[in-house]
Amino acid sequence: MKATNSTDVRDHYSTLGISSSVRGKHISAQDLKTAYHRALLRHHPDKSRHPRSPTSPDNIMAAAVSVHDVTSAYQTLSNPIARAEYDSLLRLQLGKTVSKSGNGQAAETFRSGLDIVDLDDLEYDELSNVWYRSCRCGEQRGFVVTERDLEAEAKDGELTTGCRGCSLWLNVLFQASDEGQT
Repeated sequence: MKATNSTDVRDHYSTLGISSSVRGKHISAQDLKTAYHRALLRHHPDKSRHPRSPTSPDNIMAAAVSVHDVTSAYQTLSNPIARAEYDSLLRLQLGKTVSKSGNGQAAETFRSGLDIVDLDDLEYDELSNVWYRSCRCGEQRGFVVTERDLEAEAKDGELTTGCRGCSLWLNVLFQASDEGQT
């Protein structure tokens, strides 16, 4: 996967017509191939079944997505390593995190100044039983993560916390383990 500039990362999922809800989740090779063929037919100038007026929104979108873009999207998403790299780049590009809304559904929240770190990169305070990291704003314990925070997000293996002194955010990745297992 090649990205020349962080501002021009194209959304390969949208290019192939795949719902954004499957990002980071398993897509079968057959479903990916089917989406690829549909996108080729939808965006190929000679294969499109529906004539469009030059100013219709569909035609403007089709002009924005070329057959090369569709092929590139398929090649990236069909390769597990390239897809993992792309998903990471896309998350960084968008600064997107998912937070739980009151109705139990996932709501997308855009955050500026989002850093991604591993839990092991944070300092641990045994007296307070919290992990923390200083922030570039100068706050000594700008980002604080408690055991309760980790338990609440154990299913996803990541949590997002804001700095206590500014508007920066920290996405902490971790792996939950059962204490009884060795």
